[in-house]
Amino acid sequence: MAVAASAAGEVLSADGRTVLVMDEVVAGTISTDTRVVVFGSGREVTFGRSPDAQVRVGHAPVYDDVVPKLAGKVFAHEDHVVVANLHDTLALDIRVPGRPLVSVPPGAWHAPGERAYDVLVRGTYTYELAVTVNTAHVRTRIVPADTVATPVPPTGARPRLSDRQRAILDAYVAPLESGAAPASHQQVAGALGISRSLVRLECHRIWSELLVTGVPMRALGDARDEIADAWARHRF
Repeated sequence: MAVAASAAGEVLSADGRTVLVMDEVVAGTISTDTRVVVFGSGREVTFGRSPDAQVRVGHAPVYDDVVPKLAGKVFAHEDHVVVANLHDTLALDIRVPGRPLVSVPPGAWHAPGERAYDVLVRGTYTYELAVTVNTAHVRTRIVPADTVATPVPPTGARPRLSDRQRAILDAYVAPLESGAAPASHQQVAGALGISRSLVRLECHRIWSELLVTGVPMRALGDARDEIADAWARHRF
């Protein structure tokens, strides 16, 4: 049974990285390689360099003062998730795989129709914010950590994972076959020849995809552990 949480409620995980702010049917998620924020109707999620932004970019490990203190926000409006540019001079870009970039000028907003896309915040460097939208309005399934785990509980949820995400998931869960803990981000990065930060970002993309697809996940306090546990229980 899903945990019902209001848009005003907030649960901080043990690792201090993942924040859940959601209704039973969430609007979507926005994430970096260190944080996932889940939002529902009536909830705005701001992003930028300021410590007041819910999703911070350009502040660490290298301070990037070109990144606006408040670059933009995402929010649910009717049946869409909207990306709004809150800066007065710098544009944001929205990237959908296989399509040209869409520029969002200062003061403008855009509501992509896709269920997954990236918002690019430009500074001295470029920062990726991954957005996943609950386009099907699926009831989300975060369940208590002490939920009884049967070998393969029935679920019709079928997440859509890219080839890279599937490879990362396979690398995370490979040690489970011998009774060991899931592979670490660094172990996955080494095995696949990609950066640790990219592995962590993709981990949050996978977690978000499971959430909006309705795969039941136990609240274990860490996105990697939650997706590995969900795979072990559901074999999607």
